[in-house]
Formats: sequence, structure tokens, C-alpha cells
Amino acid sequence: MQSFAVGHNFPTEYPHFSGDRIRYHFLFYFQAGNLEFLGLNPAWGLNLLSITTLVAMLILAMTLGTVVFNSRAVGRLGSFLFFSFGSLSYVPFLQKQGSVRAAIQAVSHQREYLPTIFPYRGESWGTWSQVTYLNQRHFASAIGILLLVLLFLVIRYRMLPAKRPRTQPAADPVVPRPDALPESPPDTLAEHGASLESLSESKGEMPSVSLVTEAKQEVTLTPQRFRTTLPGFIFSGVLLGLLPMWNSAVFIAAAAVLALMFVLFPLRGQMLLLAIPAGLLALPQMLYLSTGSGRSSMPRLLHWGYTIDQPTTANVLKYLGFTFGFKWLLIAVALIFASSLQRRLFLAISSLIAVAFCFQFTIEVLANQKFLHIWVIIANLFVAFALWRLWRFSLGGTTVPAKFVATVLFFLIIPGGVIDFFPIHNTGWSEVTYRDDPLIDWLKKETTPRDIFLTDRFVNHPILMAGRRVFYGWPYYAWSAGYNASNRDRVYTELFENKDPWKVYHLLKENGISYVAYDNAVRQAQFIKRPNQELYATYFPKVREATNYNGMVIYKVPNTPPPKLSSLPEGVTNMFEGGRGTGKGEFDSPTAIAVDPNGNVLVADTGNGRIEKFSPNGTFVTSIGQFDAPNGIAIDRAGNIYVAEIGSKHRVQKLGPDGTSIAQWAPGLYGPRRIAIGPDDSIYLVDSGRNRIVKFSPDGQVLATWGSEGSGDGQFKGFSSVAVDPTTNKVYVADSLNSRIQVFDSDGKFLTKWSVPEWGRPYGFEDLAIDSKAGRLYASSAQMDAVLIFDLNGIRIGTVTPKPPDQLDGPSAVALVDRKLYVLNMHGSRVSVIDL
Repeated sequence: MQSFAVGHNFPTEYPHFSGDRIRYHFLFYFQAGNLEFLGLNPAWGLNLLSITTLVAMLILAMTLGTVVFNSRAVGRLGSFLFFSFGSLSYVPFLQKQGSVRAAIQAVSHQREYLPTIFPYRGESWGTWSQVTYLNQRHFASAIGILLLVLLFLVIRYRMLPAKRPRTQPAADPVVPRPDALPESPPDTLAEHGASLESLSESKGEMPSVSLVTEAKQEVTLTPQRFRTTLPGFIFSGVLLGLLPMWNSAVFIAAAAVLALMFVLFPLRGQMLLLAIPAGLLALPQMLYLSTGSGRSSMPRLLHWGYTIDQPTTANVLKYLGFTFGFKWLLIAVALIFASSLQRRLFLAISSLIAVAFCFQFTIEVLANQKFLHIWVIIANLFVAFALWRLWRFSLGGTTVPAKFVATVLFFLIIPGGVIDFFPIHNTGWSEVTYRDDPLIDWLKKETTPRDIFLTDRFVNHPILMAGRRVFYGWPYYAWSAGYNASNRDRVYTELFENKDPWKVYHLLKENGISYVAYDNAVRQAQFIKRPNQELYATYFPKVREATNYNGMVIYKVPNTPPPKLSSLPEGVTNMFEGGRGTGKGEFDSPTAIAVDPNGNVLVADTGNGRIEKFSPNGTFVTSIGQFDAPNGIAIDRAGNIYVAEIGSKHRVQKLGPDGTSIAQWAPGLYGPRRIAIGPDDSIYLVDSGRNRIVKFSPDGQVLATWGSEGSGDGQFKGFSSVAVDPTTNKVYVADSLNSRIQVFDSDGKFLTKWSVPEWGRPYGFEDLAIDSKAGRLYASSAQMDAVLIFDLNGIRIGTVTPKPPDQLDGPSAVALVDRKLYVLNMHGSRVSVIDL
């Protein structure tokens, strides 16, 4: 919004992901920015437009209900039901309260939204509450446009004459029988007191369309009459065609609903003419939003059950039943009493349920739930119709029982909506400065709207409030909008950690960054392990200090390299600095580490398909070989190197100490991962795809195999590592998904096991290292930020971490030598060392 109001965001880019074109529907915020540009403050500009469009959407929903069901009561009640989705989530919440008083107190102090029965990331974000419309201000206005088009179409369908029964030819005009009823209810709107039965008895003649036809012919519109209907359809198509950059999910929903209406309803020629301008206007927008170099890879379009985990038909039905609760019962009642037009309309909007559970348009699952939001707004009209019909239903000459049932059902569908209003009320709010501030004024005066800033990742960063753009703002925003956030994470981390000024400068210029804002949030961030502010202070001019903003210092990136940079050699990263990349000493998803007899450290750089060798002090020495996703590495007493490749080759390579190939083994392996060397130079391999351990001789002969999939003794599930005690020759196996370590003799006989509760999650890349002299076993996992310590009998001793400021970041492998524990950080792309 600020990028339009006080910046110049054309051509439009996402302020949280600058340097690439916009991939987010932005027109609502463009309009809000215009209101601020015209004199309103940002809060009024955003809220006035939000309130207006939300109220307009509710009015349109009310009007649609009035027209479809010929009852203002239905329209008003259906619009009111917007504030409660009908979820049964309030039931377990209230069951936990000991009394009515405790329940009232819990509701009034509620700060989290009611969760669903299907946990997912962000389940307490209020997906099924009205906070969706608070966070996505553009959503209501786009739905309003869809409702307006549906309202127009329903009115047009109601204006159609009824189909005539086929008769024999007659010379005189055919006069409709008094009891011939229209296919759908008449156009006239019923007051609250009018019953549906009295409405259906109305003749509702349409003077503009003649009922006189030739025998055995259905009523058709004359060419002149056809032409007079076109402007409304074309204009509706134009409205829908403008939706993609307002809210693309609503455009997809409109396409799904109208496609089914094309099949179920008449006026197909007019519907085609509606589709033409909609498609012509929308296609360039959709292509612009969904293509480009900086976009993350698109998921497959067809994806059954994408909205939930474990998408069986039973789970989908359970999810829908829980989410909309007793509304389903009322919808069934409504469909019993509904007319043909009403039933067909419900069938058309129910295409949105199929879209939500069968298609994946983005990588963010919450985007698909927008289709269910749209569906329930229209479905609420059917719920209201059922309540209205029950209220008037006479049983045995009295309406009291039906009114009682209607009242009970009404109070069963609204509690969740009432409870979920309190988190909106109770949640804290924040103030942001947007003018009359020294930093904001300096940014507006001394920088240009097209300048890009490297900053802390913060939603309301003051630089954003000045209408300037940041290289990488709040990561969730960029990721959910479809940008390649993982690649930018890597660049972002390198810009704040790399100590090579020449490389940092050129990386800044490659990404169009003009200023670097260093503050305490960067200096103390969990994701920035070794901040490099000294580099910026040495080589880049400081142009602004704003200590009141968390100690912020802003450096200018010069247009030409500073003179000192030209004399610096290109840096080579050591293993302790690391960094994600393809350069010397850099890593991409490394998964294994080993130490040779000379103390050199070898790292399986899995993503780059190589082994990198470092000296004992961490200096890069060389790269070895080209491998297919190396996942395991071990070194015997002679210095020979064994590498397990898990890519497409599923084999073990044996290399000499200098990296030359000696042999390759692949005896039916599938998913070979970690390797360990026994005291007799036997090789123990984790063959993860077959849930077994394979024991080789040094020349590649299979000596033994053991294991199968399962949770029993000697069985494995998702196991990832093996280690051998050089003193006792016992074999220790990390059985990670079973959350345990199993111990065997050298021939595979099961000896014992012990539990590791911290394990049990996938992709932990658990690893083991044994110190037989000290009687210790070290166990790591990429899901933990510490290494566990056990004695060799399985008794937990404690944990160990590196000395501050170093900290573990996704430890994926460990290696032990001379009382030094080397820990490979997969997420941090570097090696940590812990002195024991």
C-alpha cells in the first residue's frame, strides 16, 4: 500500500520481494494507496475501503438470497450467517470448561482461534473465522463482484418463460392452462409473511415474452430479443475479467461456478459471450502473475485432497462435516423444499468443494480454503431458507414444534462464530510511524522509490512505511505468493554472513541492492549465525544512523567497487564459515562427514554431488569426484574413502586416499545412506530403502545382512545411521522413526535397544558417533539444536552444544576424533566443532 501511496511502484513489484515482478493480486492495495495519496492516513485509507467492500458484499449476499428464494427474511438471515461458519470446533472447547461460568470467562479471554480436527501449519490462525477478511482485505470486494454477476444471472433466468407442454398443432394460439406453473418460482418478491406455497400458486406472467409457439417447439428468444440481453452479459464478463489482479482465487471460483451453470442452465449463447471478454481480460493477468524467472516451481494442478493431510474420502467428508457442522442438515432440508432453479444453483456453487479438494494452484494450502469461504457464503442462503421454511412449517395444525427445531438448529451453528470474535477483539495491535519522523523523512528525501534495501525480515519495517522496497521482507508473504523463497533465503544469509568483501559487493550489485540496513534484529537473529557488519563498516560508506530504530545503521552500496576491493583475492570459504552455494568450501544440503587418518575432514556435499576435503584447521583443500547425491562417507585405516550414492545409481564407491576410483558395489542396494568401518575394516552400510544393514568385506563381498521394515527387535523404520564400537565390535543403529537406538553384534544378532524420544520425525538425518575410550555415544538429529550424550549402555547423560556465539543449525552428521566432535549443519551449510 505504501509503495503506491508514497513510492512509485510501477512497474509493480512485491515490496517484500524486490527485484522481480509482482505475483500477488495488488489492485485493492493500489486503491487504498490512492486514498492515502489523496489525503487520508494509511489506517483510514485501508479501513474505509475494507469496510465499504465488506458491507457491499453482505448487501449483495442478502439481495441474492432475496431474489433466489423470494424472501427478504432469507436474504437477511443468510447475510447474518456470514459471521458464523457453523464449525463444531466449539464443542471440544466448551467440553474442557468445568462450568458455565468458566466457559464464559474462557470465551471472553480467548486469544487463539478455535482449531480444527485436522491439525496443519497455522491451524490456530483463524482459517474458519472472520479474521480471514481482516488479513485479506481484498477478498470481500472480489467476492462481491462474483455475487453481483450471480445476482444478474439469476434475475435473467427468472425472466425466462416457462417451457410449454408439447401439444398437437393447432390453428389458434396456445393459451397456457391455469394450473401450468413456471419451472422456477416467479419474479415477484415475497414479504416475510408470504408462504412458499402461496408464491408457487402465482401465475407470474411475463408480458415481454410471448407464450404462443408452434407445436412441439420450446420457447426461444427472437434475434432481436437475444441482442437486447447481450450488454448485461458482456458487462458481467468484463467485471469477472478484472478479478485476477484483485483476487485470483475468486476468479478461479467464478470460472468453476459459471462453467457448471453453463451446463445446468439455459442462455448458453449469452454465457459464451460473457466468457469471451472475461477470458480476454483475465488471461494476460493470469500469465503475468504465474510466470517469470523468479517463481518457485509450480505444483501439479490435479492434487486430490490437497486441502488436508491423509486425504481419504472418509477424511474429506469428516473435515467438511466438522467444519460446517449442522449447516449440512439445514442444507439438506432446503434442497427438499427447493425449486429446480435453486437446486441447480446449489449444484453449481458446490463445484467449489471439488476445486478445493482436487486442484492445487499454489504451494500454500490456505489458498484453497478460499474456495470453501466463497462456497459457504452462498450456502448460507440455503441454510437461511431451511430455517425460514422450518419456522413456518405446520405440523398437526401448529408451528410450535418446527419453530423449536429451527431455534435449536440456529443456536447450534452460531457459537463458533461468537467465540472466534473474541480473539479478534483480544489480540494486540501495533503502531507504526509513517510520517513526521527523521528516518522516514530522510528516506523520502535522500533515496528514490526504486531503491532496494537489504534489511531485517519484518512485516512493518520503517523502510517499507516510507514507500521503499526491501530485498527480502516477511518470508511467509513471499513464499505463499509463489516466489522462490528458498533461493532468496540463501542469498540473504550470505549477504549478512559472508566475510569476503569482493563477493558481497558483487552479490549486492547482482541483486540491485542500493542500501544495507543493519540493526539489532540482524545482529541477534537466529538465522544469521555470524553477522558481518564489520565488513560493511570497513568497505561501505555509512549514510544514516537511526539508533531509535533498534540500533539501525544504513550503508550505501556504491555504483563502482571501492578501491580496496580490487586488490583483494577472491576468497575461499573454510568449513566453519561455509555458506550455501557451489563455490569452494560451500555446501548444498550436506549429509555426511568423516575424518581421515591425517585429521583432514571430508564432507559429503550432497546437493552439489561431490566430496569436499578440508584441513584440520578448516581450510578448503580440494573437491573429490562427481557423485550422484552422496549420502554417506567413511574412511578406513589405510585412508581409503567409501561413498554411498543414493541418487539414481544406488551404489557404494571405494576410492583411494587421493580420490581415484578403486571399485563400485551395488548388490541389490536401494537407498544406501550412512557407512561405518569396523575394527577389522568391515564396512557396514545402511540400505534404507530395504530397511536392512549390509556388511561388506574390504573388497566388496557381502558378509551379512539383517533387518526388515517394522517396529520389532531387529526391524527398522526410516533408519538413517550406523556406528561401530572399535573396542567391542558392537554395531549401533539409529532407528529414527521408531525413536530408538538398536545394538547388534557384528553378525547382526540383536542385543539391546534404548529409546530416544526426541527422534521420530521424518527428515531428521539422525547420526551416531562412538567414543569407546570415554564410553560415550553421541546422537544428533536435524530436528534438534543439541547433540545427545549416552553411555554405551543407553543411559542418558546430557547434551552438548558448541560454544557461543556458534550454534547448531540442522545437524545432519557427526564425526569424532581426538576429543573433538565435528557436527555438520545441513541447514546452516557449515561445520561446527565441539571440544569435549
